[in-house]
Amino acid sequence: MKTQQLQIIRKYKRQSKSKWQEQDDSTILLLATVDNVKSLSLKYDRYIYLHRDEVGKWLGISLSNQIQDELGDDIGKYREGLDMLEVLLKFHCEIFNFLEHFSDEIESIMGIDVFGWLEAAELRWHSKLKDAGRISDS
Repeated sequence: MKTQQLQIIRKYKRQSKSKWQEQDDSTILLLATVDNVKSLSLKYDRYIYLHRDEVGKWLGISLSNQIQDELGDDIGKYREGLDMLEVLLKFHCEIFNFLEHFSDEIESIMGIDVFGWLEAAELRWHSKLKDAGRISDS
C-alpha cells in the first residue's frame, strides 16, 4: 500500500451540483488520468466519480465528457442502477489500475483492499447485469 497526500474521497463543503444534489454528500474518485506516477498528480480529462449520500449509499456515477464520448450511448453524464454497473464493469481494469495508488483509502471505506473489492464487485456487477438480460456469458 502506498502513502499519498491526495485524497480520492471528498465530502462536500457546499451543496452538490449533481443530479442528486439533495442527497449527494460525498464522492469517491474511481478513475482519473495519472499525469505523473511519482508525484501522483492527476488530470481530470477522463474521470468517473461515485456519488454517495450521507450514510455512504451509492447514488450513481458521473462521467467526464471524454468517457461519455468513448461510451457513445447518449445516456449522459449521470448513471445509476444498471446503467452505472455497465460503465463500472466496462472500466473495471482501468479503475483497478487507478485505485491501486489509493489502496489505503479504499480499504478504509470498503474494509478490503482494492484487488479484493474490485474482484468481488466485478462478479456481483456481472451477475446483476446478466440477471437483467443486459449481458450474456458468451
